[in-house]
Amino acid sequence: MSFISKKVLPLSALAALWVLGSGFAGLDVEMAAGIESVMDDLTSEDFEEIQAQDEWDGKVLANVEDYVTVRSEPSSEAEAVGRMFKGDGGEIVEEAEGWTKISSGNVEGYVSNDYLLFGEEAYTQAQEEATLTATSLTGGLRVREEASTEARILKNVEEGAKLDVVDAGGESSEWVQVEYAEDKTGFVSAEYVDVQYELGEAMTMEEIEEKEAEEKREALKQQLEAFKANGDDVTLLAALIQAEGGNQPYEGQVAIGAVVMNRVRSGRYGSTIADVIYAPGQFGVVSNGTILRYTSSPKASCVQAAQEAINGYTNIGGYTHFKNARSSVSSDHIVIGNHVFY
Repeated sequence: MSFISKKVLPLSALAALWVLGSGFAGLDVEMAAGIESVMDDLTSEDFEEIQAQDEWDGKVLANVEDYVTVRSEPSSEAEAVGRMFKGDGGEIVEEAEGWTKISSGNVEGYVSNDYLLFGEEAYTQAQEEATLTATSLTGGLRVREEASTEARILKNVEEGAKLDVVDAGGESSEWVQVEYAEDKTGFVSAEYVDVQYELGEAMTMEEIEEKEAEEKREALKQQLEAFKANGDDVTLLAALIQAEGGNQPYEGQVAIGAVVMNRVRSGRYGSTIADVIYAPGQFGVVSNGTILRYTSSPKASCVQAAQEAINGYTNIGGYTHFKNARSSVSSDHIVIGNHVFY
């Protein structure tokens, strides 16, 4: 993760940064009064800009609504190696004309400067997009009901635990309001937490694919539970029939439904229609999520075919498998439309 410290540097430290950044380092004592006079003219906004420039020196923030592609070379035609999403930060590795090579998470590659923020702009935007987090610096951090050492203890938090900040309370505050559980807040001593804005990290294309696959698996799992709960077997079976053979003749659609019902009767693939359809690795349209397109309103012919199959009709005997008719099958089989059933 990338972080932005919420704490503002003391004025003396900021002054030193300004002197160094302005090229005044090493001046003799006779110049001190003059420098001090210049320092007196700096506003709090000037100091914040100095801090932002120092803190974001060598860093970038993705300037996107969704994501920007990270590429292997500084070219829009180069291979995609990852993506930076809204709120992601990174370190600058090198700069090219119109492009910056960044390092973020497990990704290293080039991003067009059109989609990056630098310096003070990055600092300002990051505070809107990043999550303000309090990290416990001690074991047994006490979350209290009120901002007082006398208040009731709600929870003890281990060292290194991260809590979302509800209200940091300002720079001089001794307490930070945090969310310690869903919709439950309390207060922790500012002395024992590190409050920072936590940025996201870029993801490799492999990580993105795995995340999308996991999200799809979770969606399918939730859908299975929903179908089990409402018992709408006809709609579920019709959705499978349409995903597998919506363009096939009606006899082929009935045959797909019969395959599922034969499996239910065999008991080797599950004892319900939902169990059979969602059995791992059995139907490609389930594994890749295609079935989700049809579960809300499958077409009428598929619904009718599903109902016939559920009622016990089969035009393929007891066959429990099917695949593309161009595939060879050594055992007894029946070809209907573009599928061979065996």
